[in-house]
Amino acid sequence: MVGGKFRREMLKKAEENDSRLILALDVLRGPAEATALSREIAGLLSEVSDYLSAVKVGYPLVLETGIGILREIRSGSGLPVIADFKIADVPHISRKISHLAYDAGADAVIVHAFVGRDSMEAVVEVAEEKGDRGVIVVPNMSHPGAEAFIEPASERMAKLAVDIGATGVIGPATRPDEVRKLRSWVGERLLILTPGVGAQGAMPGEAIKNGADFEIVGRAIYESEEPGKVAKRMRDAINEGCKT
Repeated sequence: MVGGKFRREMLKKAEENDSRLILALDVLRGPAEATALSREIAGLLSEVSDYLSAVKVGYPLVLETGIGILREIRSGSGLPVIADFKIADVPHISRKISHLAYDAGADAVIVHAFVGRDSMEAVVEVAEEKGDRGVIVVPNMSHPGAEAFIEPASERMAKLAVDIGATGVIGPATRPDEVRKLRSWVGERLLILTPGVGAQGAMPGEAIKNGADFEIVGRAIYESEEPGKVAKRMRDAINEGCKT
């Protein structure tokens, strides 16, 4: 299994910060200057980092600021950074995207499973070359549209993630029953990360009670006037929800 180093670092941060919360940083600010946006992100992270186990960075933020934002976030927060590029291309392009992400400071990348074994294995190979970085596979998604085409093939894609030696998978916090199924398909070795908490309606702690390892929150934190307080409240709610 690839990504042992990434897994250890994220679990260590989870223990240090008593947190199973990952911040999804997909900030969109329109025509804002990249340097101003970088300063804004640094300020945000200074408020929330103590309540997180990792930061997941999406394409919108990278397209606005440049791929160097991955290293800025990594060095500024001290947290593992997941490049949420949902890599979904032919093997040589998937390999190039993952190279760029890892070289820019990403500790893990996210890749779609529907592209098949050869493209996924290309990313795993790069992760190994770059020092045991993480590869997180998407066999399901949290939005309603995923039920039409992705969910029917979810089991097959989840088992493929196991076969290629991925570090973890993405599961929908919005559908806890699917998280339970996902855990039964991937076993205990793979991490399960679950978006959909907060703005999409999933309750904090529910996904972890159903087999997930981490819950992902974005807009509820970074669009708040008091992101630090919201992050702490989310972290505490996840921890409390796991106890019930």
